[in-house]
Amino acid sequence: MSDPPLPSWSPAVEPREWQKQALEEWLKDMRGVASVVTAGGKTLFAFLCMSEFWQQHQSGRILILVPTITLLDQWFVSLQEDFGIPPEMIACFSGQEKPRKPGAVNILVINSGRELVERLASGEQAFLIVDECHRAGSPENAKALGGTFAAALGLSATPHREYDRGFEDNVVPVLGPLIFEYDYGQAYADGILAPFNLVNIQVDLLPHEQKEYDRLTKQARVLMSKAKAAEVEVGAEERLKRVLQMRAAVSATATMRLPVAAKIVEENRGSRAIVFHERVKSARTLSHVLKERNHSVCQYHTDIAPEVRRDNLRLYRRGVFDVLLCCRALDEGMNVPETVVAVIASSTASQRQRIQRLGRVLRPAEGKDKALIYTLYATEQERRRLVEEATEMAGVAEVFWSVSKREPIA
Repeated sequence: MSDPPLPSWSPAVEPREWQKQALEEWLKDMRGVASVVTAGGKTLFAFLCMSEFWQQHQSGRILILVPTITLLDQWFVSLQEDFGIPPEMIACFSGQEKPRKPGAVNILVINSGRELVERLASGEQAFLIVDECHRAGSPENAKALGGTFAAALGLSATPHREYDRGFEDNVVPVLGPLIFEYDYGQAYADGILAPFNLVNIQVDLLPHEQKEYDRLTKQARVLMSKAKAAEVEVGAEERLKRVLQMRAAVSATATMRLPVAAKIVEENRGSRAIVFHERVKSARTLSHVLKERNHSVCQYHTDIAPEVRRDNLRLYRRGVFDVLLCCRALDEGMNVPETVVAVIASSTASQRQRIQRLGRVLRPAEGKDKALIYTLYATEQERRRLVEEATEMAGVAEVFWSVSKREPIA
């Protein structure tokens, strides 16, 4: 038996012009993919589509497919905080949670969705929403797109996949074609993105870190030169990959990143701040340091139990905590417009990750004159990527550079 109809809903804020236009396009067939820049408002757009679906299918079932537990948590919180859906009407399916029965709204991590989506949609008027739908384009993840749906919607800042035709071959046949695009230029011109400055700060590797980084660099060059000379040995490609990963880890865990990140948070005391790091251990150390300095801090990463993670996210949104420390987990999806400061203490080379992290702080809010995005870098490779970004940001954001030499945390 289907769940009881949900109450009618209207957004607390007036939909933006692009959301109205995109909704018109989606309603033509109740299918399609929207390419919307991070921080552009794609979650609210999805809510508008959900409202239209419920008007036509009073007992309809919503299936929201997400790539990570983190996004599951964020949808769970947002459905309650922004959409007013009682938690008892929401069912979450992941490797950590398996509800006894489906809800009116069901949020599924894609790994679980491969086995469950078709069954949950069977016999129901179902609406499939796929967030970060580019992730569903791989042959394995596309298994989660099985079933018959009365409506479908795909969301992503970058729906097309870089190295294959997974979007065209696996996503479009189920969700529909690209029906709307909204990029950074349009969002900035519309005042949807807050003005922002980029502050890039060089941190030193300690002598033993620099020695190890140089050793791995030399080793990588030897492996790459052999590849160019057609002297490839069995397993050489995998060895090169491991060496580059080890070198990246030396940079990501550089000791000086933590005191500099702490100093930035200290200098911006009173402003809501998110700190990104690649390592849980480093986030815990930074949390301890900031708490000793009387900052209100919480953490968010997948080593924390689901209930605690969601409470931390909810309390940060409400301003109970001023500083949120996370490890990749919030790269996609979080909506906290009050965040003024982002500190990217360490990062990967992923351009997609970079775009997502910038988006965490670019949402405008009352009293928020300008967002500040600090990026710490320790190597020439990182500096080059930031120089390229600065060129692309000309006319959109001011970019500042500095060098920090501080004593490591005792």
